Amino acid sequence: MAQLLLENARVILEGGVQRGGVLVREGRIAQVFTHDKTPSGLSAQESIDLQGAYLAPGLIDIHIHGSVGVDVQATDAGGLDKLSKYLLAEGVTGYFATLVPTDERGYREALAAINSYVERQDKAYRSSNPQHGARILGIHFEGPFVSETRCGALRRQHFRTYDGDARSIELFTGGPRDGRPSGVPRLMTLAPETRGGLDLTRELSRASVRAFIGHSQADLETLDLAADAGSRHITHFPNALDPLHHRTPGVVAWGLLREDVTLDCIADFHHVHPLVLRLMYQSKGADRMALISDAIMPAGLGDGEFSVWGEKVTVRDGRTGLARQPGESTIAGSVITMREALKNIIDVGAPIQEAVRMASLVPARVAGIDSVHGSIEEGKRADLIAFGDDFAVRLATIEGVLALCK
Repeated sequence: MAQLLLENARVILEGGVQRGGVLVREGRIAQVFTHDKTPSGLSAQESIDLQGAYLAPGLIDIHIHGSVGVDVQATDAGGLDKLSKYLLAEGVTGYFATLVPTDERGYREALAAINSYVERQDKAYRSSNPQHGARILGIHFEGPFVSETRCGALRRQHFRTYDGDARSIELFTGGPRDGRPSGVPRLMTLAPETRGGLDLTRELSRASVRAFIGHSQADLETLDLAADAGSRHITHFPNALDPLHHRTPGVVAWGLLREDVTLDCIADFHHVHPLVLRLMYQSKGADRMALISDAIMPAGLGDGEFSVWGEKVTVRDGRTGLARQPGESTIAGSVITMREALKNIIDVGAPIQEAVRMASLVPARVAGIDSVHGSIEEGKRADLIAFGDDFAVRLATIEGVLALCK
């Protein structure tokens, strides 16, 4: 029976931090124990002393386009391997490969490469030769059913509207003609006010695709109808939404005040000012706020100029910039990591257990995978990380397999 004991740790649980450790057996968390009740009878080869490091659930990034020169939309298995290994070193054990609007061929080629890699990862972790990198847990479509007036860095020429024919969206839902590997969730960010947007939300819900609100300027009535149709999460809040206005409240006011709505944000201090991050955290609380990276291909490569989605993107001091018109500069994704986002949200006032929850359990919950992922609980998959007070990742396990150890 494959088992691993991780002991002498500060275990980050939902309710706080506990001195003790975790026993992993057959890829699952078999026991969470306090420091004075360490399981006995294991060999030295099956035990790791974490020497007081934090032990946390692996971070889950539900919105990432790429990093270290890799774009999930234009790469192969080698590129996805490189990306997955980089993310694991940053504490991410699972992620949703995120696609921006493109043409039919671009979507199909990207989906084929990602689906093939997911199947390869699944087979590898069932064998004796696992791939030591973060797992792709699903696919996130950012668009193409979004508002042209709130496009951000997305390319308008690839935007679409929904005509009511479910066959026209099989590419996104994984219908009969566009199958997807069993158990691979899909997410879609859309603007419910676009033509057919509410019908699309209902159809996605029927197809078990989670619909998020984003790149939108919907009014309150449309937002309430979208929530009734199954859309209760907002993408990279409050970016690519109408700004908060005291006479015309839109997505921002609605998202902050509606208790059954969750949101995610890019906590890089460029997309959102630290004071606004604190406002969001105090308004929504740790259970209704997720961290994402929204990282693009240049993440991890430092400052410079890069070609991203056919356009020139500059990176200066951690801020991305896309200039489509003279004098214009649009933020085009981020170059932050989830580990850095974790540090930043702590800096604005979140205790460490709540920060970790926002980077693991809440993303898992909004993606519909929290029964297996996102927290240290008996029976859940043993995707775990250990890090010190400097937040440098020392150890990672995926399905109980020791994938990283420094």
